[in-house]
Amino acid sequence: MSKLVVVESPAKAKTIERYLGKDYKVAATMGHIMDLPKSKLAVDVDNRYEAKYTVIHGKKKVITALRKLLPQNDQNVYLAMDPDREGEAIAAHVAQSLKLKKPSRVVFHEITKDAVLEAVENPENINEDLVEAQKARRILDRLVGYKLSELLWKKIWYGLSAGRVQSVATRLIVERERERLEFKPDEFWNITSYLKKDNDQSFASKLERKNGKKLVPSSEKETKVILTDLDGADWIVDSVDTKSKTQHPYPPFTTSTLQQAANNYLGYSAKRTMQIAQQLYQGVKIKGKGQVGLITYMRTDSFNLAQQAVNAIRSRIEKDYGKKYLPEKPKYYKTRSKSAQEAHEAIRPTHFDIHPDDVKESLSSPQYRLYKIIWDRAMGCQMSSMEYNVLEVWIGAVCDKELTYNFFVRGHEVKFDGFARATGSRLLRTDENVQQISGIQKGDILDCEKIETEQKFTKPRPRYTEASLVKTLEKYGIGRPSTYATIISTVQSRGYVGKEGRYLFPTDLGFVVTDFLVEHFSDIVDYDFTSEVEEDLDEIAEGKMELVPVMDKVYKPLEKDIKIKEKEIDKKDIVILGKSEHKCPECGGEMVIRLGRNGKFLSCAKFPECKGMLGVDGKTLEESFDEEKYLKSDPCKECGSRMVLKSGKFGKFWACEKYPDCKTTAPLLLKEKCPECGSNLVERKGRWGKPFIGCSGYPKCRYIKKEKK
Repeated sequence: MSKLVVVESPAKAKTIERYLGKDYKVAATMGHIMDLPKSKLAVDVDNRYEAKYTVIHGKKKVITALRKLLPQNDQNVYLAMDPDREGEAIAAHVAQSLKLKKPSRVVFHEITKDAVLEAVENPENINEDLVEAQKARRILDRLVGYKLSELLWKKIWYGLSAGRVQSVATRLIVERERERLEFKPDEFWNITSYLKKDNDQSFASKLERKNGKKLVPSSEKETKVILTDLDGADWIVDSVDTKSKTQHPYPPFTTSTLQQAANNYLGYSAKRTMQIAQQLYQGVKIKGKGQVGLITYMRTDSFNLAQQAVNAIRSRIEKDYGKKYLPEKPKYYKTRSKSAQEAHEAIRPTHFDIHPDDVKESLSSPQYRLYKIIWDRAMGCQMSSMEYNVLEVWIGAVCDKELTYNFFVRGHEVKFDGFARATGSRLLRTDENVQQISGIQKGDILDCEKIETEQKFTKPRPRYTEASLVKTLEKYGIGRPSTYATIISTVQSRGYVGKEGRYLFPTDLGFVVTDFLVEHFSDIVDYDFTSEVEEDLDEIAEGKMELVPVMDKVYKPLEKDIKIKEKEIDKKDIVILGKSEHKCPECGGEMVIRLGRNGKFLSCAKFPECKGMLGVDGKTLEESFDEEKYLKSDPCKECGSRMVLKSGKFGKFWACEKYPDCKTTAPLLLKEKCPECGSNLVERKGRWGKPFIGCSGYPKCRYIKKEKK
């Protein structure tokens, strides 16, 4: 071995090792090897924001192992980290740790033999601008997060955190929830007539206008008047209009659009999507082919496709779908993002001879499903447009010479499916309306079979899903493609955001912390300001701006504000949310609504002198839980005292009321029995905080109740 290639992950190392000869040894760093230490600020704000990076705990062994593999010539060390700022920073830290003076930096956007060999044959230097941009982001996030979190500890409670981007994302979710809470629904009624011509099948048409002007009935009284008017009306077709429509294919996936599609169609979180995409990029073991990288680099905001890839896609389209699905010229898509690097490619398959169905047995179900939508989108982006007709019919219900109600029905019919043959489309669904109204002509007299009415209410905008949040973050320029998954994961792990089905909602803590930041540090959580900072970081990456001015722009005003707010803000004004009508169970005094680590609760106004507390409903914890579902605890086995309900890291449990003198605890048992051993089931929280129901006889019985999908 005379040459060393260093990558981040073992999977990537295995794939690359297949393409290089015996002269190369490929080793992995297992991610970053250096970072700012967690226990202190580690940034000298008085000395041009000098960062004091240290070797990450446990990575000294990695560095020692790499040193033993070093060839004599530094230029024979190839740093093959990912082609982004994080990858460039890892390369720089490896060079620093191994004391390499002139290592070779190799960059490729797909792990294929040709791409790897070409990169090794044409090595570059480490891009210091990208390293500086990653350093700027890391320092900026450390300064903002460290200083704001420190203030939150003092003014709310220890352990809270704030972040330059995570707090802005939480604000989006909080403001959407407030909008929903303040929304006042308006009543409206739908009036649908079922009409037919002669003995044909009836079709539904909806009331839209009255004498040509828009009409939306807003009450049952108004609806009944309309129904009275329609009784005995003559139904005449006013117009029939057929329009030819064309729908063009969608561009190939970027990071954000892949995350949105995977969330909408596959139900994957942004974090899970990126984990699976990373596996597909770094390489998967394929039967008969070994370790193969199936997609290009998955962190990108470019729609660009290499000409070689476009040619391969067009050949595959002709082979799989025929010439009529292949347009005369290739399609090119203009990237909307200002920060997009056209040298990067969109996310696409790397091998167009490896169809998803060919390797389905070698992939896990999530890997196959994600690879399939990437493949289909890549094929679809170079296919012909879809062509369809839209048939629109207006029907007049003539009540008298001065009164006509106008009903409307629309249908569509696909003439040529085009790109939808690969990607699918809602337009491909059979539209029964077209079949039923296709024979209708202007002036036809119709029979009314029946009229139905339905009371409806306007609805607020839905809560964010991960897909819609990613789309909004991208719209406002908050974060970058590589950070979206981390942002969404962080706000949930911090307890600021919860998830109900597919929808994200703010917790009580999320409301309080967001309101605190918006009131006292409005610049930090301002959407435009956050976007401007992201643009500044992009400027650093392009060598157009230096680190210090960007740091000064954010940190100096923040430091000044924090000093002022430390004196002005009283903790009581934040954690006490209002007064309560309930009386303290200990002293009979007033109680207030207080925010705690587990949400809202009632606390004695005399706290800490009196420590009486209740749930927000005025009941004790023992009274609040569902007695039909849970078993009550027996008295304490040690001292015979009453057992009280408490909340802990892994859920609710019973504890002796004399704690800490008596430390007896017992699980909160369900009345439901274990089907395997007959013991009572119990609710627990898993390693990642996800609740589940299992047997209380664990570890002797390891039964876990499966959730219904």
